[in-house]
Amino acid sequence: MIGTVVPGSTVVFAGGVLIGLRALDPWLAFGVSIVGAILGDGLSYWLGRHYHGAIRALWPLCRHPALFARGEAYFDAHGGKSVFLGRFLGPLRAIVPVIAGMANMPPGHFYLMNALSALAWAAAHLLPGVLFGASLQLAGAVSSRLVIVLAVIVVGLWIFAAIIRLVLRWVVPQVILVRERLYVRTSASGGPLARLVLPLIDPARREPLSLLVAATLMVAGTWLFLGVVEDVVTNDTLVDVDRGIYESLQGLRTDWGDDIMVTVTQLGSPYVVIAVIAAVALWLAITRRFRTLAYWIAAPLFAEMLVWTLKYALGRARPDTPYALVDEYSLPSGHAALSLVVYGFLAFLVGHGKSRSQQTLLALAAAAIALLTAFSRLYLGAHWFSDVVASFGLAVAWMALLAIAFINHVREPALRATPAILIVLATLGFVGGSYASNHHARDLGRYAKPAMLRTFRLDAWTGGEWRNLPAARGEISGRSEEPFPIQWAAMADTIRGTLIAAGWQSPAPWRSNAALLWLLPSTPIDELPVLPKFHQGHAPTLTFVHSLDARTRVVLRLWHVANVIEEGTAPQVLPLWAGMITTERARSELGLMETTRTSDVATQAGVALGPALRDTHVMRTERDGGQGVELVW
Repeated sequence: MIGTVVPGSTVVFAGGVLIGLRALDPWLAFGVSIVGAILGDGLSYWLGRHYHGAIRALWPLCRHPALFARGEAYFDAHGGKSVFLGRFLGPLRAIVPVIAGMANMPPGHFYLMNALSALAWAAAHLLPGVLFGASLQLAGAVSSRLVIVLAVIVVGLWIFAAIIRLVLRWVVPQVILVRERLYVRTSASGGPLARLVLPLIDPARREPLSLLVAATLMVAGTWLFLGVVEDVVTNDTLVDVDRGIYESLQGLRTDWGDDIMVTVTQLGSPYVVIAVIAAVALWLAITRRFRTLAYWIAAPLFAEMLVWTLKYALGRARPDTPYALVDEYSLPSGHAALSLVVYGFLAFLVGHGKSRSQQTLLALAAAAIALLTAFSRLYLGAHWFSDVVASFGLAVAWMALLAIAFINHVREPALRATPAILIVLATLGFVGGSYASNHHARDLGRYAKPAMLRTFRLDAWTGGEWRNLPAARGEISGRSEEPFPIQWAAMADTIRGTLIAAGWQSPAPWRSNAALLWLLPSTPIDELPVLPKFHQGHAPTLTFVHSLDARTRVVLRLWHVANVIEEGTAPQVLPLWAGMITTERARSELGLMETTRTSDVATQAGVALGPALRDTHVMRTERDGGQGVELVW
């Protein structure tokens, strides 16, 4: 029964992960897993052999008679093999050894099967964990940015799936309930308005629910689009969020990521999407679905006209990337809007009249294509985040309006899903593949990562340009956090040498072994990794710690925010760093683990860094709000 409650397989898998991360000895962990499995089932066997039928009356076994019945039936069917196989079968793994003991299975036979099953069970759960842990270590060794990108994708997909489940489980039933109540009230009221509304909410008809959902989406999409435009026009907080997300994604870019995302954005380009539209239109014409064909052509045509009209009407400039020379306006995103309209409306046409599960699968596929296209635009810096959100709102509203008209006016046979899917895949493969291969090098240049850092002359920086650099650590949400009390113009090696000579040191790296030290309450604070802090999604480039005692340390984090040109006989460009200084104190949590808490985020740079800055140029100044800043070079 303990084995039913305590997830032994999960514990062993976690042990395998730690082996892959080189935090556990593999042979010791393998041996402990085998011995523990043998002893656990051996104890259960002994209890069954010693107590026989009386064990059924013991608590908590007496509360689970069905479990005993299943275990006995399985043991009768498989005999000695059940001891080997039962360990892999969920709830039965805890009860089969007891049944074997109650049935007086010979001890030699039992322990042979027990040992063999323990060997196989330990290997089956350790090896996947080892591979998983090794893959995490490899990903971290290749690039920490890879881990961040993968985490963002996984979390995004999980949130999207959770929203879909929530809508299907709670929102749809509530919409049906509201529709039924509204139908009853409208039926009782009478009048011309009631006669107009009743056909749309009649529960006896299939179409009204689709019409109600479409009408809701149309209102929601319009509200989303207008809300984003209003925030952009009034320069609201959303504009700060745009900048934070843009800078974070540009900091995550890699060469292989650029290759993938350029290919994705090429598959979502108007050239490829027009080919998909033409291929589907030809199929609709051949099958003589001319009304459907008219709606299919109107959907992307009007959407594209609307996108270009709004772009020139709003005139919002793109991020500062080479692609801005190709198309200077960004709101709304043509790639995002056209992808969602084309694939979303095709999913509606194919799913119309089919089961809810088929409609859900088609909608998820269309949403995945549109989301991937939109993410490629954000990753490549071609659009702001609000551009994409506004495009989705616009596309949803236009599709919903088309869906309402289609449901009311088109009575053609339902489309088959297989031909439509094959047509889209074939077009993407042939036309999209050809376009991507022929223009990949050109588009890599168009979407090249822009230079993110400003450059100042040294006298301009000390003369006041320092005020134009970030005053505090900023979150992606646009909120300011700890202030930056120091700006330091120097090469990284120079800063490192200066601080180490003054008693500072680099913190313990975030390796698996160091991370496990959090579980030891007696670990000195200088052996613990430094808690992560991010400025606009970027981790600090340089981090140093200075221990005050075994429980207290000062942490200096530096971000590369600009460059300074030091003029003279041999001019050189120096990186300019903005830094935050905090005091951290070790704290034992319930005697189980060690944590660090930031106890003073306003530690003065002069007090903490004074000895290290004796041989440098230091200019003390302050911002308008009284925040002190030290300029060091």
